[in-house]
Amino acid sequence: MTLNDLYLVSQIAVAAIGVPTLIFLAMQVRQNTKQLRANAAHQFLETNKDLNIAMVGSKEAASVYVRGIHDFEALDDAERLQFVLWTGQYYQTFSNMYDLWKAGSLPETAWRPVRKHLIDMLSMPGTRHVWESFARDALPPDFIAYGDRLGASGEKSYSLTKGLAGNAGAVSKVADGR
Repeated sequence: MTLNDLYLVSQIAVAAIGVPTLIFLAMQVRQNTKQLRANAAHQFLETNKDLNIAMVGSKEAASVYVRGIHDFEALDDAERLQFVLWTGQYYQTFSNMYDLWKAGSLPETAWRPVRKHLIDMLSMPGTRHVWESFARDALPPDFIAYGDRLGASGEKSYSLTKGLAGNAGAVSKVADGR
């Protein structure tokens, strides 16, 4: 066997070992990408849960929020601080999720409810006030531009204010099967 023959055999061996290795690495990258997306969606759910638990766990905190979404000026100084911090944390979370979504790490199915929640918050006077007075100075310009486009788009979302108002008639009709 000549040196040239040994070289050719070694090249075949490298190819035979290298191709499966590359396939394995590609599968690992794909699996890691899926895990990253799942972690990003989970991060939002955990933050959302923590913010909501703080609100649900205190009638006083819920009262501040309900009054604040309608009229920020109706809150006293301590309540304004609570409202701005709570709303600001949501906007910060939305900004982080926006970055993950843009990078392709957060799937559209996980981004959609975030986008809808942002639209709703931008439509309420109190949370809009926090957007104008806090978010513009604290959050990345590309997220602010995105939020401004959403707010001006006319796209509808669920309505927290309608949900808070309730509709006992509709509930009783559903319960009665009508």
